[in-house]
Amino acid sequence: MTRKAFIRDIACATGAALAGDLAAAPAEDVLDIGQRETDLVKPDVYRAYLADGDTRGLAALEKLESGYEKMLREIETTKVGEVPAVWLVYNMGVIVKTKAALFSIDFVHRRAVDFASKLDFALITHNHSDHYLQKFYKKMNGAGKTVINNFIDNYGAADWRKGGMYWEAGGYTRQEKTFKIKDVEIRTALTDHNPYLVDYTTTFEIKVGNWKMFHTGDCGNAMKLKTIWGNPDLWVVFPGCGLDVGVAYDRIHPKQMAFGHLWELAHSAGRLTTPMVRQARKIVEAKGGKVVVPMYGERIV
Repeated sequence: MTRKAFIRDIACATGAALAGDLAAAPAEDVLDIGQRETDLVKPDVYRAYLADGDTRGLAALEKLESGYEKMLREIETTKVGEVPAVWLVYNMGVIVKTKAALFSIDFVHRRAVDFASKLDFALITHNHSDHYLQKFYKKMNGAGKTVINNFIDNYGAADWRKGGMYWEAGGYTRQEKTFKIKDVEIRTALTDHNPYLVDYTTTFEIKVGNWKMFHTGDCGNAMKLKTIWGNPDLWVVFPGCGLDVGVAYDRIHPKQMAFGHLWELAHSAGRLTTPMVRQARKIVEAKGGKVVVPMYGERIV
């Protein structure tokens, strides 16, 4: 077995453990291992990897690569029914496959530009480099694909599907809007990243048939969170930035929460750590909620 295949198999096995019952002892061990591995990746090393693709023998970067390959394989082979399929790529970035569409939220990866041709549209919560890649945006915009965000006009898609029942021309929003693209309905709202970056982050409430998803990016203000459709089946949330997880849970009442931003590699400080995840999960589970912590490339739904 090659080293690459070995790393891939280990990543798949550990990711499967995380996607299961995280209260079990083996999953706790996986969290600790992930913490140690990502602590070895300094921001300058991560930036160098983004430029040249060299993992430098670091397990965290090799798992990031193998996780991406795993996601690619599964996207091609997964048959979607009434419930979409959702994969975590990295950080808060997810890929969602429905019967009619393939789209991304906060998609950041070394190979994101290459993947853009597969996507129908993209959503970006805010203008931070661990949630937004300019090259990816330019590739999508240049192809006339909608990129819904709150900080740059989406000129390439300004007239695409204009006039639809839910459609608002263009992909730029600094206010609450509703979009309809293929079989996906999207509601946007603004929330605070932190007390200094007010209305900086867009939240996305998504509905495909009767299935609902909520993605809140780096929201740090639980009191601004709201859902129109209510009780999402999946909530992708960062339990950091000062977010009161208990208050947020009481306001949203999701059927399942997926914690993102764990083991983000571009920050030297402010990374979401394993102890923080365990504490946030404890708060949610005490209220009867369900939490998963997916690894790179793992399917959440």
